[in-house]
Amino acid sequence: MTLKILNPTFEPAISAQGMAERPASLAGKRIGLLSNDKLNASELLDAIHEVLSDTFELGIPVRLNRGNASAPAPTEMLEGIATEIDVALLGNGD
Repeated sequence: MTLKILNPTFEPAISAQGMAERPASLAGKRIGLLSNDKLNASELLDAIHEVLSDTFELGIPVRLNRGNASAPAPTEMLEGIATEIDVALLGNGD
């Protein structure tokens, strides 16, 4: 009998392909807060927005809840919010 030992680690690969360009500053930007409906996700996003507001003059946040933590946000929701915001923050709670 042969015992085969596997190494479960790997080198992370970070790809910038398909990622949105980051703004130079958040000043004057409208932030979208997209919650996954888990406990404390909305509160976490609100707290992050509040901290960012201490540094940058932000617009009123657009709050959305995708309603199902185990499924992707509906395409219609993402397309709709994309026209209203400059930057999106996504939150996982628990």
